[in-house]
Amino acid sequence: MTFNCVSSGSSGNCYFLELDDRVVFVDCGVTMKSITAAIDTTRFQGKEIQLFITHEHHDHVSGLKPFINRFSPKIFASEGTASALYGTVGATSHIYVLDGGCEYDIGGLSVIPFDINHDSNEPFGYRFSFMEKVVTFATDLGIVSKEVEKFLCCTDLLVLESNYEPKLLEQGKYPAYLKRRIASQKGHLSNKDAVKLLSTLCDTGLGKVFLAHVSEENNDYELLENYAKYCRKNFNIETGVLRKEIPQTGIIF
Repeated sequence: MTFNCVSSGSSGNCYFLELDDRVVFVDCGVTMKSITAAIDTTRFQGKEIQLFITHEHHDHVSGLKPFINRFSPKIFASEGTASALYGTVGATSHIYVLDGGCEYDIGGLSVIPFDINHDSNEPFGYRFSFMEKVVTFATDLGIVSKEVEKFLCCTDLLVLESNYEPKLLEQGKYPAYLKRRIASQKGHLSNKDAVKLLSTLCDTGLGKVFLAHVSEENNDYELLENYAKYCRKNFNIETGVLRKEIPQTGIIF
């Protein structure tokens, strides 16, 4: 299994896993041009394409129509997300509806969608298992409950939201209502909350971590790299940062 990030940030998110016989995408909030610039998609020929959608916000689904036209993927999402995307996809029959907290075997790939706290229509995080390797996606979550924590443990690779720095958000140019929304329990996870969470997960068999879904307005990459360094030194967790403008591909774990 290899992990690939086309883009991660407040303005566009798209990740994918390459398995033996399939390519598993998580979200498609970027253009086809961004995807083909990041990787030669001719390598997908003969493989099944699957797309798991976390929720319906623009930065996660803006490239959905061209993606469907290009790859004809099987699409998976919650009932709430499928409903919200009805006009975008054209018909909910394109989407296989999943229930949060249930484990699914999809051709040998184990998938557990889990409920997260965000201001959208039934959003999901995802935990994938294949050939004894586990990768988990947990972004767009205002808080991490104990219920969510159990899906993040014993993960070989974790994509974890680290969206904003509280002081930068507070001093930034966003209007007050938007600042409240971001910092709320249905908004986004801050750098400090992400690091605090990793301190509780470091002894649970957690492998590699990528801090992700970084705000271009309310965060700072140099600061994030320092947080990642802190996690490596103090928690012994291999920690990196995903950047919107720099794809990362072919990461074996």
